[in-house]
Amino acid sequence: AIVPRPTSSAMAPPSSAMVGAFAAVFYGVVAVAMGFINKAVMSVYGLEESNFLLLSQMLCTVAVLFFLRGAGRMQFAPISLAQAKKLLPVAILYNANVAFALASLAKVSVPTYNTLKRLTPAVVLAANTALRLRPDPSKEVVACIVVVVLGCLIAGYGDLEFDPRGYVMGLTSCALQASYLLVVERTGAERGMTSIEIMVYNAMLSSPPLFLVVLATGELGSGIERLSAMSGDVGFVSVFVLALLAGMLLNYALFLCTLTNSALTTTVVGVLKGVVSTALGFFLLGGVDPSVTHVMGILTNTVGGVAYSCVTYSEKQAKRRMKVKNSDLDLAGSEGK
Repeated sequence: AIVPRPTSSAMAPPSSAMVGAFAAVFYGVVAVAMGFINKAVMSVYGLEESNFLLLSQMLCTVAVLFFLRGAGRMQFAPISLAQAKKLLPVAILYNANVAFALASLAKVSVPTYNTLKRLTPAVVLAANTALRLRPDPSKEVVACIVVVVLGCLIAGYGDLEFDPRGYVMGLTSCALQASYLLVVERTGAERGMTSIEIMVYNAMLSSPPLFLVVLATGELGSGIERLSAMSGDVGFVSVFVLALLAGMLLNYALFLCTLTNSALTTTVVGVLKGVVSTALGFFLLGGVDPSVTHVMGILTNTVGGVAYSCVTYSEKQAKRRMKVKNSDLDLAGSEGK
């Protein structure tokens, strides 16, 4: 008689599903805080130079990570020319996405900004389907995404303060974010780079072209002038430092979530954090007047997001169980010979 051996899963480290869930939650929490911190810097304290703020965040990321490497707390290899060529599209897309997002956030309210950004899942899903970058998602997953997007549209219809430039910048950022997530998923996960490596390489590649943009638009001079004028304001200095650190954490959280999950999962997490920040946005930093339609849209969006999480987790667990079962059958077959 063949005595079945215990499967390796009994003594395995935390599953990929658990790691992916942690990365998704971490990204969501940091992203919610980041939106309000950036909004406070630009709207409450009047630092309207969004590209200057982004450049400051990139330079802070590079400085902190190289300091940690020099102190022996972190390791990452110097970027090679080949890696730079491969990751340059990622850096450009990331830079453009965040730049347009910050510019949009500076002109519209947090709920309106989130409403525009929630259209990203549809773009990712359409790109995956059209370009065959990944296997087609299940009908249940597609249905959840449809509900999420429908909720976004309802919420937006019920509470939008029209600002043409803010809308155009927000929608442009939405398309760029979808492209960025797909490129990161393929260039990062498939080539074996860690999230730290991608983060520092992206910041290094992003800083020079962003510096030229800031210099050409005049934001460099005006940004430095504003910093000097408000350097005595403890509140501004505190929020600005938080914005620099939160920017680095958001970079890490986004890369980690994308590498441990699919691009679609990262996008939906972004949608869910948008729901939370929208609810908080009704009361923080001036707030907005809610409407019944807007609240209905948020609830619809939340239901779709929760359903998506449940469906994808169930599918991932089912695949793991099938893999373990097939492994056991192969093992039993080899021992029976």
